[in-house]
Amino acid sequence: MLRVERFMASLGWQSISPAKFLLLCCLIAVGLVAAVFFVTDSLMIATSLFICVGVQVMDSLKTKASNIHKKQNADWPKFLDAIHSASWAGISLEQSILDSRVFAPRNTSWAMNDLEKDLSSGIGFDAAMVNLKTRLASPIADRFVELTRLANQSGGRGYLAALRSQAIQLRLENATWSEISVKQNWVISSAKLAVFAPWLILLLLAMRRETAEAFNTDTGVLVLIIGLVASLLAFSLVRFLSALPQRQRVLVN
Repeated sequence: MLRVERFMASLGWQSISPAKFLLLCCLIAVGLVAAVFFVTDSLMIATSLFICVGVQVMDSLKTKASNIHKKQNADWPKFLDAIHSASWAGISLEQSILDSRVFAPRNTSWAMNDLEKDLSSGIGFDAAMVNLKTRLASPIADRFVELTRLANQSGGRGYLAALRSQAIQLRLENATWSEISVKQNWVISSAKLAVFAPWLILLLLAMRRETAEAFNTDTGVLVLIIGLVASLLAFSLVRFLSALPQRQRVLVN
C-alpha cells in the first residue's frame, strides 16, 4: 500500500486514498472485461485484451510520473537563481535558501519545510543541509547541498559564481534530456501502437460468432496465450532497449 501511495504522489493524485484508487482500478478492470466479453462472448479474448491494455496503461502512468519529475527538476535552476539574487542582495546564506524556497521544485517543498524546522530547533547549518540531502536523495540536490556546505565552511567565497555555473549547467542538462525524451516517447508510442493494433483487430474479428468460438477451443486459447506472451515480451524489449540512463548519485556520503 505504501508503494501505491508513493506512486500516486508521483502522479500528483494525493487527494485520492490508495484504497479508493485500487478499488477504482478493480471496477474498471471488471467493467472492461465484462464489456469485451459481452461483445465477443469469449472470456479468454476479454482477459487477454485486458492484460494487454492494463500493461500499456500502467506504462503510460509511469511515463507520466517520470515526465512530472523531469518538469519539477527543471525548476532547480530557478531556485538557484533565486538564492543567487538573495545572496547578492546581502542576505545570509541560511536565510537566502529559506526565502527562495517558493521557487524550489514542488516535490521538494516538504523537505524545505523540514529544513526550516531543523534550523529553528538549533541544529547547525551544516548538519541541517546533510539532513536535507538525505531527505531529497537526488543527484541534483546532492550537488546543491555539497556546494552550499563547502561555501559555508569557506566563508562564502566563490559561492555566487558557483551557483550561477550550476544553474547554467542544469539548464543545459535539462534541455538535452528533454530533446532525448521526445525521441524516446516517439519510439515507445510506436511500440504501443504496434502491440495494441493486432488485439484491436482481434476484437473486431471476434464480434463474429465463429471467430469467438474458434478462440474458445484449446487451440484458440493456446494461440491467444502465445500471442499475448509475444506481445508483452516485444513491448518489454523495446522498453529495455530504449531506456535512458538515469542521473547517478556520486555525492552520497
